[in-house]
Amino acid sequence: MLPNPPTMPKQPYPGTSFDRARDQWKARVMRDGRRINLGYYPTQEAAYAAIEAAKNKPEERTEPELPPNHVELVAKAQRTKSVAQHNLLVEAPNTQTVLEARIFALMLRSIRRGDTVPTAVVIPLNELYPSGHIGGQQYQLLDEAMVRMMSSTIRIPQLKTGDVHLISLCESMRLDAENKLLVASFSHVVMPYLVDLMGHFTVADVDELLTIKSASTHRLYWLLRSWQYKSPHTVSVETLRELTAGDAYPRYVDYRNKVLKPSVSELNELSFDITYKEMRRRGRTVTSIEFTIGQKPAEVETSAVVVTEKPKAQPKPQLSDLQQKVTTRLTKLKLTEAQIKKVLEVIVGEELEKLMKLTYPVLRDLETKAKPNDNVAASTMTLLKSNFPAFYRLTN
Repeated sequence: MLPNPPTMPKQPYPGTSFDRARDQWKARVMRDGRRINLGYYPTQEAAYAAIEAAKNKPEERTEPELPPNHVELVAKAQRTKSVAQHNLLVEAPNTQTVLEARIFALMLRSIRRGDTVPTAVVIPLNELYPSGHIGGQQYQLLDEAMVRMMSSTIRIPQLKTGDVHLISLCESMRLDAENKLLVASFSHVVMPYLVDLMGHFTVADVDELLTIKSASTHRLYWLLRSWQYKSPHTVSVETLRELTAGDAYPRYVDYRNKVLKPSVSELNELSFDITYKEMRRRGRTVTSIEFTIGQKPAEVETSAVVVTEKPKAQPKPQLSDLQQKVTTRLTKLKLTEAQIKKVLEVIVGEELEKLMKLTYPVLRDLETKAKPNDNVAASTMTLLKSNFPAFYRLTN
């Protein structure tokens, strides 16, 4: 009879492992089929103690309940025309399908700048499926989208080499089939990138987002909005493909024909006026794309002219020397008198100095014709909204 093979000794502290790069012990625990990192500890015993504490601590579960005032919340959200997110999220795409992109846009529409914790977002299904037909296939696609969005993570760039910071996009999602509503909430860790927007964010039009027909066009929309104030903007083909199409279409000619050209064509049907130039280096290979991103002039509604007695002009308030300089600068950048008035209402004190510094390159390029800019006023307004949250709130 053969002797039993020797058995491997059991790991005395399961869930722990030594990280040589950090010279510390890592603690990880399994929860709902996912391996969760609990951090790093100086000893293996301390790491295992953290694992045991996590096992014994009941996991907090939150299921988004349908708010009693959900009808009012939906109506309020539907009046919101503009949404914004931090540029870090713009450059870290978190949706894979056009349905997910619509859900994300409608979730953004429902949060307010003063929100500090995630609140329930209520989305009527007829806004996700405008055709009105919601059957078995639509529910299956929605279920798959919910699963992907719940597992979506965003990589936040770190200053120290080797550091990694991942955050979850959503905290919860629930389909209320009876009322045909999607009830969801963002994760608490992503909220600062949606509400604490100080100078590095991008603004988008909700109605435009909801008309876009592909996920790649959604991604390109946000990217071009974030680059618009520094147009023309050059980006490498590799980076652009990764941000808009992931691993698909490794050959540039396929990417151009399947993604870039149709997406730019679709966006130009909206308020964009986009052209792009292929940049070649050492031969015929296209290595980068230069985008010139303009804005179509707003349509002016015409109406019958009514002759009324001209009101007496009110005396204009006296402006400080700095306010007069700002007025002159913005006038050169083609802003209207009404737009300049709004700027001076909310941008005051030291922020006016910041405005002068930010707009100087725009004026320089305009006067020297260093960069083509057919709609410098729109680019300037986008620049101001992106850098002065109070002005963004006033104009939206």
